[in-house]
Amino acid sequence: MKNKIINRYDTTPNGEVIIKIATQNVEDLYDYYDKKSTFLKKDLSDSLVQYLIQSVDEIGNHTFVLQFYFDNNNLTDSTKTKIQNSIFDYFDYMQEVEQKKMKEQIKNSFIFMFIGFCFVSFALILGRHENFIVEIISEGAMVGGWVSLWEALATFLIRWLPLRKKLTIFKNIAKASILFA
Repeated sequence: MKNKIINRYDTTPNGEVIIKIATQNVEDLYDYYDKKSTFLKKDLSDSLVQYLIQSVDEIGNHTFVLQFYFDNNNLTDSTKTKIQNSIFDYFDYMQEVEQKKMKEQIKNSFIFMFIGFCFVSFALILGRHENFIVEIISEGAMVGGWVSLWEALATFLIRWLPLRKKLTIFKNIAKASILFA
């Protein structure tokens, strides 16, 4: 399946996949609301960001280059450098955002794990009693403890991989070679 997908892309003589981005003007790469900001402070347009993320996700582990085409093709070396820097800066920033999310999830997992162990321990200490109320509290603490432990494990088993994948995609885009046609 991956080979069919890769065959949809052109490649460089070195075998790198070429992700082509064509637009009329350089300004089209950037968010409309940032048009008064300098190039390095502008956000990339959402459609460009999504296109890059989806393309890199689609090609998987293949090496790639980004190739820009502009209808208004009078780019100076300075403009090319600014485009390269703004793409690097944007996706480097996105890496930082994802790393913060990952750290927050790890912190929350440890909190849930601690709470879960406390609840399960509390339930085991109460043990089986003849008193109906104490037994209900013990069973409730046991269920609450296991739910909390599952939440901690779910972060590592389910939520961790997509964040890790996004982080890798952002890192790959940030370090990609950029060509201009």
